Amino acid sequence: MSSSETWGFGLSGHLSWFFTIPLIAIALSSNTPAVIVPAAILGIFVNLQVQKLGERWPEVSGGRANYTARLFEGLPLIGSYAAIGYWLAWVASAPMNAIVLTDLVQSTLVPLNLQCPDLVLKLGFTLLPYVLAFGGSRALAILHLFFVVPAVLFSLLFCLQGGLWLALSPESPGLLPADLGSLVWPTLSFVDWTKWVFFALWLTTGCETAASFVADSRHPHKTLKALSFASWLIPPIFVGTAWVIMRLSGQTDPNAGIFEIVLRSAESFWGSGTSILVTLLLTSCCLLNNATAVSNTPRILYQLSLDGSLSPVFSVVSRRGVLAPSLLVGLLVGCLILLFGDVTHIVVVTGTGWLISLMIFALGLWLWRDRPEVRWPLGWLGIVAFLAVVTLVGGWAWDKMDLLAGILIPGGILALDLVSRHLSVAWLHPNWWIRRDRLQSDGVFQDFVAVQVIVLLVLVCGAATLSWAVKAAIDGGVGRHNNELFVVLLMTIAFVAIAIACWTSLPQVAAIDEAREQAQNLFITALDTVPDSILVINEEGVITQSNPAAQALFQQNAEALWGGSLSQYIPDLDASPLLWDAKSEHLLSQAKTPDGRSRIVEATVSHRSNTKRPEYIVILRDITDQKHAEETLRNQATQLKRALDDLHKTQAQLIQTEKMSSLGQLVAGVAHEINNPVNFIYGNLNHAERYTEDLLHLLHLYQEEHHHPSTALQSAAEESDLEFLAEDLPKLLASMRMGAERIREIVKSLRIFSRLDEAEVKSVNIHEGIDSTLMILHNRLKAKPDQNCVNVIKHYGTLPMVECYAGQLNQVFMNILSNALDALDDRRSQKDFDPTITITTELTDSHSVVIRVADNGYGIPEAQQSRLFDPFFTTKPIGKGTGMGLAISYEIVTQKHQGSLRCVSQAGHGAEFWIEIPLSQSRVSNSQIFLAQEA
Repeated sequence: MSSSETWGFGLSGHLSWFFTIPLIAIALSSNTPAVIVPAAILGIFVNLQVQKLGERWPEVSGGRANYTARLFEGLPLIGSYAAIGYWLAWVASAPMNAIVLTDLVQSTLVPLNLQCPDLVLKLGFTLLPYVLAFGGSRALAILHLFFVVPAVLFSLLFCLQGGLWLALSPESPGLLPADLGSLVWPTLSFVDWTKWVFFALWLTTGCETAASFVADSRHPHKTLKALSFASWLIPPIFVGTAWVIMRLSGQTDPNAGIFEIVLRSAESFWGSGTSILVTLLLTSCCLLNNATAVSNTPRILYQLSLDGSLSPVFSVVSRRGVLAPSLLVGLLVGCLILLFGDVTHIVVVTGTGWLISLMIFALGLWLWRDRPEVRWPLGWLGIVAFLAVVTLVGGWAWDKMDLLAGILIPGGILALDLVSRHLSVAWLHPNWWIRRDRLQSDGVFQDFVAVQVIVLLVLVCGAATLSWAVKAAIDGGVGRHNNELFVVLLMTIAFVAIAIACWTSLPQVAAIDEAREQAQNLFITALDTVPDSILVINEEGVITQSNPAAQALFQQNAEALWGGSLSQYIPDLDASPLLWDAKSEHLLSQAKTPDGRSRIVEATVSHRSNTKRPEYIVILRDITDQKHAEETLRNQATQLKRALDDLHKTQAQLIQTEKMSSLGQLVAGVAHEINNPVNFIYGNLNHAERYTEDLLHLLHLYQEEHHHPSTALQSAAEESDLEFLAEDLPKLLASMRMGAERIREIVKSLRIFSRLDEAEVKSVNIHEGIDSTLMILHNRLKAKPDQNCVNVIKHYGTLPMVECYAGQLNQVFMNILSNALDALDDRRSQKDFDPTITITTELTDSHSVVIRVADNGYGIPEAQQSRLFDPFFTTKPIGKGTGMGLAISYEIVTQKHQGSLRCVSQAGHGAEFWIEIPLSQSRVSNSQIFLAQEA
């Protein structure tokens, strides 16, 4: 709808002043403002608050009724009850207006001695707006807009002209009453006040109908502006009309009807044209209010159904945008309301539901008081209390049975809806309505032009005949010639009407019908020839049309597919097409290939570019073979990548192993070559020490026997510092022994580290392997000019001999200790930092040995810890690490020794590596053989 059309519906509530304002003014006289003013103020508050909620939920139809349901989303029963109470009050508008119009028609027929059954008139006026609504809401909106503007202007004219006449005319009773005290201190009792406030609120709080059409509007923000305009129209129309009637109806019979009250009030300033103007105003108010009711109420049920609070059948929308099930239910309930027969009873019953709905709405706002959408958050709790008092006291004062009925009927309607969902009656379910709409579009109106001509003839001829009959009845009968003239005129009018239609609308209608048929044929041809599966989906995700390819894909015929939800065939699709991706892939578990595989389809969903036709086109393409081919290629690529990675890993390990082997051979060769001369030197040191001692002893004896050596000998002794030589020579030999012993220890460590003779499993001392590794790394542990010395703290436990691959395990120690030293190098230059490596060994209860190597460096980030043992992963600069050290160590510990290697680190607190291997490799091997045999 255009924003102007939604504005027209937003002004309908103001025209309902005709129904009760005259009755309130006659009954209360000068006490009328005490009732109307507070009701008008609350009406303004409600309008402005509904506008705020409309900005929050612009996609919601039905206005305040469905906003209330959203406020109680966690308590859907309360929200649905309030919405149905609101809906029932608007449904009652049509029969109430029908009763008022029937009274008006009967009052004009009585002076003419004409009669028409009340029931016929009431049913006719009730059915009329529904007949228009079933024809399409857009035409009804245009018709409504055409008449609502003059109706509102006439209402404002009534207030303005009446007020000016009261203020300026010498014949007026005065704009203000003589007793001004009655305005300040009303003489009404509290019960009477609540009775009439009950009626007044039913009018003033119903001026927010524009909100019902926000979701249908092309410009929702412009439609919401109508609520502000409507709120400021409440005081002049409701308070103004009440004031004018209060001051000008003093001589009117208290038992007079609405028409008579307004007529007597307007005669003072409208003069001789009063009867025509009042009749026009009353008729337009009733008919326009009916048009709003049949447009508003279906949208309430429609939104409740979309939200899951009512049966899905109420969410069905025809191709022309008609909410047929919702309209039909409204029509049936409206006809039942006619049975009450009295406007007062209808107002009390439906007004009770209306005020309870308003009370729940106010309560919901108070519960949402912390949200930015709520205006005046603290005031709504007081409004709840006010409405509760007015509803209970005022409703009880009118009729306690009507009050009780008004409370129970909304709940009864919800109960009937719940029961209907479980009945197997076809027309209570959406599929029946969808198929019916499709069949009507395809088969019933094949010759659309003929139907248009027949309908036009019936309407024109019927209107002419009715006019002639009424004229004849007024004139007291007609003669034969007049009848003949009537026949000629009737035929002439029929031909002229068809001629006008042929020159105006019928060519366009025929062209539209031909274009529709041609487009439909082209569409069906395209659907039948396209190999892809094509489905037409409505906004609820229900299939409304399909091509043969889709029927073959789902292995269903057209009748079985149409009316079903696409999500039942593709479970991972959301129920609402608005949430679907433009392109997605899905698995069809129900559709199988000849070899039993589930089919895979690619779904492409059209964008909803035309909001007037809420339909989507879904194209399903079978990509099963393509996906399986892609999967095969992916598997092959994965296998190739895995093989390449294994090749790189094996190559790197071979290189590293070869390097370590070469290093071991070099170390062993160097150790062997050094060992022989060192042993020769070390072995001769014992003789050298003994010979030295003998020579020194002989020299000492010689000095004792020859106290006076020759001058030459004494001079030679002094020149060679004989005393120093005798004292220093033993020390020199002792230091040579210490050096030789140090060389022997180094050679021993080199031989232990290389372990060339221990390639197989052998029992060794773990501590010797660690110490030999530390001996080799001794140069890196020493202090340097720009680096502190690394302290090595050993917490060796008492360990037995351990069966292991000694050379490979020493390689693990070398890699882990080297990494620890690399981690400390970044901090060794800090003066206040004490670099430390702590080595701990212990025996566990599970017959295994644990070696822990910890450093106090920066630690390893958590993100890198999971990749420490991956091949080629390194955090060292290029050229300083290959990323294979820990990977090879991990394989040696876990694969060769059936142990475990893990790292425990926290950033900023160093790292600790845990090596755990079993004491006996032969026991592990026997256990594996036994498990393999058991398997």
